[in-house]
Amino acid sequence: MKKEQIQVGCYTIIGDRKSQQDTMQYAWKGDDTVLAVVCDGMGGMSGGERASRKAVDVIFKNFADSFVTDEAQYSEWLKRSFVEADEAVAGLTDEAGNILHSGSTVVGVLIKNNRMYWASAGDSVIYYLDTQGIHTVTRMHNYNLRLEQLLNSGKITVEEAKKESMNGRGEALISFLGIGGLPLVDSGSQTILMNQGDIVILASDGLYKSLTAVQIQAIVEESGRNMSIAAERLCKEAQRLGECKQDNTTVIAVRYSLGSGNN
Repeated sequence: MKKEQIQVGCYTIIGDRKSQQDTMQYAWKGDDTVLAVVCDGMGGMSGGERASRKAVDVIFKNFADSFVTDEAQYSEWLKRSFVEADEAVAGLTDEAGNILHSGSTVVGVLIKNNRMYWASAGDSVIYYLDTQGIHTVTRMHNYNLRLEQLLNSGKITVEEAKKESMNGRGEALISFLGIGGLPLVDSGSQTILMNQGDIVILASDGLYKSLTAVQIQAIVEESGRNMSIAAERLCKEAQRLGECKQDNTTVIAVRYSLGSGNN
């Protein structure tokens, strides 16, 4: 696999907020390995910006300085990088030296040749588009997830779960960078083999709060499967159609192709 076989496009939009708290980045290791990361900061204007930027800086410093050569360790490397980013964000301080109490969600994808590895913490999302349609790779690390686990184990009833989830409580995050100790990181148990034309999308919550999976797939298809165009259209349509117009929205779109040319 060469660089021309992976097409990457990215776009970010601030929405109606006063600051951009999302941070995104992608980088290559040689000609056959690419890392893409989206972080969505929390904790006020300065705190959210610093948290997401710090997280991305730590992860990509590791990519430059201490990336593993054994492909079997890629998922664990992602997890370790997230843990280090969590510690760094948790240690951020303000000008007076007080802990900032900021945080950031994170989703990351590593692609080597046509093999994809991923990890996530928080409620940013990874979608995968193939010939079967669009699939959500990640799950939301929020209180609703904990309630679902308690419900499935018989420790609470459906009525108790619904009551606990009311008034937005269910959307409260239970894992994110900066929480300290990073209680939950998801990663794929198996490598995802990318076929000709398969697409992976990494996005902050501004996307899925505004667009359904079906709408996301349609926009990608209508973009001629050009990743730069798709990323821009997804962000702009999320802002135009969504109820969460104040949200930052960030997208990285990656397509595996045997053809040539980066978009």
